[in-house]
Amino acid sequence: MAITELVRATRSRTALSNVTNTKTVSEEIQQSLTHTLLKTSNRGLLMKIKYIPNKEDNPQVNTSSHIIVQKTTNNNKVSYTWDDLDREDLNDPLMVSEYVHDIFQNLYTLETASLPNKKKILRNRNIRENRDILVNWLVEVHCKFDLLPETLYLAINTLDRFLCEEIVEICHLQLIGIACLFIAAKYEEVYSPSIHSFAFETNGTYTVDDIKSAERYILQILNFDLNYANPLNFLRRLSKADNYDVQTRTLAKYMLEITLIDFRFIGIVPSLCAAAAMFLSRKMVGKAKWNNNLIHYSGGYTKSHIERVCNMILEYLVEPVVHAEFYKKYATKSFLRASAISCDWALKVKRNKFDVMTIHE
Repeated sequence: MAITELVRATRSRTALSNVTNTKTVSEEIQQSLTHTLLKTSNRGLLMKIKYIPNKEDNPQVNTSSHIIVQKTTNNNKVSYTWDDLDREDLNDPLMVSEYVHDIFQNLYTLETASLPNKKKILRNRNIRENRDILVNWLVEVHCKFDLLPETLYLAINTLDRFLCEEIVEICHLQLIGIACLFIAAKYEEVYSPSIHSFAFETNGTYTVDDIKSAERYILQILNFDLNYANPLNFLRRLSKADNYDVQTRTLAKYMLEITLIDFRFIGIVPSLCAAAAMFLSRKMVGKAKWNNNLIHYSGGYTKSHIERVCNMILEYLVEPVVHAEFYKKYATKSFLRASAISCDWALKVKRNKFDVMTIHE
């Protein structure tokens, strides 16, 4: 089956015709060297601008306490104190705490670059309903193969990014979905299931050659760029400020996955979704307010920033179950019955007309 028969492109294109990087190797090396030198020489200056010790209030303040003097999110300036929780990991080479700031600055940039566009996806006919069906099936296959959570996140991000670029016939949407999961598994897993296993899950609808053809076409359209700021990275960072509480993190993982599979969350950056998921999970277990450490380790999100996403998640929780396999997955004992607990809590909040942003404060 020819791949051109599987996908109707929104515009005619030749292979890799959208490559715009025309820099020579020498130019790239020179630019990289210049960037490195500037970064090294200005490191002290940048740190002074971004973080300053709280000397005015208390000259004896612990050096692990800092003040963010400028943090702009949604054009709002935020000032707050926070504790340096990475100091305790300085002697642990596995935690690479000396690089953590640079790593997350890169992720904050990457999360915008790899963000799907909902309006472009909607050019596909009846895509909202059919995407729900497809994603629910992908969750089932993902669980059957016992794949890593990162694999599912990357697969659906790859699917959505592809749908931004191409119009897919409904009859071939399953092929694109299973090919995206196959790509993500090879990218994330140590031992990925064979392509024959993926073909088998389509009940004979698609062959190994079909999946290979779809894989090549998807990667070509995305210019072989699978870089993605996985939301789990932001949630794990936040969990550090929550003392790595297992129950809170499990509930947050359930709500974070809601933002992955439900169509209404497409176009919202992963770091914001992770912050909203952690905020709600803490409310569910009756924890205190959103403190300064949580603000800092979320990337600077305050309650006003996450309120809209929190309400969107609550809307999903009180609605009839659409993604049955997803709900069933998190209703198991291994996931602490997170889906059942979350839905019951959301219904109670709605029934009693509680303000979710101020409850337990």
